[in-house]
Amino acid sequence: MLAFASIAAVPACETLKRKYYASAFNTFGNKHFIAKLDENGNIVTQVEIPYRGHDIAQVPKDKNRVFAFARRPGNMIFDIDFSNGTLRQTIKSQEGRHFYGHGVFSSDGNRLFTPENDFENQQGKIVVRDVATLNIITEYSSGGIGPHQCAFLSDGITLVIANGGIGTHPDTPRKKLNLESMKPNLTYLNTKTGQIINQFHASNNQLSIRHLAVSKNDKVVIGMQYQGEKNQRVPLIYTQYGSSQLKACDVDQNTWQKMQQYTASVCIDSALNIAAVSAPRGDLVSYWDLNTDKFIGLYKNRDCAGVALADDGFLLSNGKGVIKRIAALSQKPIKQQVTSGIKWDNHMLALV
Repeated sequence: MLAFASIAAVPACETLKRKYYASAFNTFGNKHFIAKLDENGNIVTQVEIPYRGHDIAQVPKDKNRVFAFARRPGNMIFDIDFSNGTLRQTIKSQEGRHFYGHGVFSSDGNRLFTPENDFENQQGKIVVRDVATLNIITEYSSGGIGPHQCAFLSDGITLVIANGGIGTHPDTPRKKLNLESMKPNLTYLNTKTGQIINQFHASNNQLSIRHLAVSKNDKVVIGMQYQGEKNQRVPLIYTQYGSSQLKACDVDQNTWQKMQQYTASVCIDSALNIAAVSAPRGDLVSYWDLNTDKFIGLYKNRDCAGVALADDGFLLSNGKGVIKRIAALSQKPIKQQVTSGIKWDNHMLALV
């Protein structure tokens, strides 16, 4: 921690104008919403949706509009207008498919890319839709089974995909069908040609590659979920850059054990070159130096969920209705807001 004291005051320049955030939440009465929040965690707008939401993407050409993706194995995307607090429309997946709770827009805002499950054939797909009409333009192989989260590199063409490797079917939605034979991988896809450029495999085939984030210089930070024996301690956070293989971040075995084989949200502060990764089962958020891929520290946050970048650190949510703004390196709480009776979902988006 002391090694970072000299850069702790450096502002995260790319976020100076970010004042609002979006996240899904559920009530204890089993109702589901997408909320717009201010930087102090106050709900500014909320829109009810019929099913549980997961991740959110902001429409590049309309900053008041977001798409919220139903939690796996949901087959709906919710088109939300925060300017008037309405659900504009619901987009359904095609027959024989379901979403994985994530999606991303092209940089020009014309196309939407969604990881999907062709569950009858047990194949991962990246489906491309025209944002104006929401018609399907084309689809590509994701390069594996269970494509979960994806993100673009800085070139706006290369899509990096977390193929979790786990076979599922909506008839038994949370059952994992192939734990012994699963083959997770990180795939790079050229979205102009549909060609797979490169693939990188986890060292342990039961390390499911689920969530990721990409830094300004195209370094990928990956959050894993381990599907092996409960008593095993394995690294859960990896990085990957260029043509290099996946690299486990460096920390002692005890810290991996605290995460209880499960990570969720990944967020990068490219100005400080650090990453924050939530581990809901372990009730903690861990911080990592991306210059060295070494552990910085952790912040205890009961039932932690989403992590998003703030002007002065990270915004953290949890399943108890709490939003905390935490200084990036000192990990001191700056602000806390509690909304009783709700549970924030696992992801949070900083709106621009």
